[in-house]
Amino acid sequence: MSILSRIRAHGGEVIRDEWRFRLRAGRLSPEAIVWLRGHWREVCREVWPAFDLWDERAAILQFDAGLTRADAEAEAYARITVC
Repeated sequence: MSILSRIRAHGGEVIRDEWRFRLRAGRLSPEAIVWLRGHWREVCREVWPAFDLWDERAAILQFDAGLTRADAEAEAYARITVC
């Protein structure tokens, strides 16, 4: 069973807004929430398969182009969502 399926089975949901994610915990236990914090990148990959591509591009833009992390994340999102 996927992480996302387990979250949903407990009434929770992961909400994606562009490249940002948040958890609506539902009936998840405090222990489950702590575990999710430690595995958050895995959750993001399940919710958005392009997560790793976006993250890599944001890092490249941050270091090679000298952008702030926030600007690099926005620019990377714009670049990978172009049709």
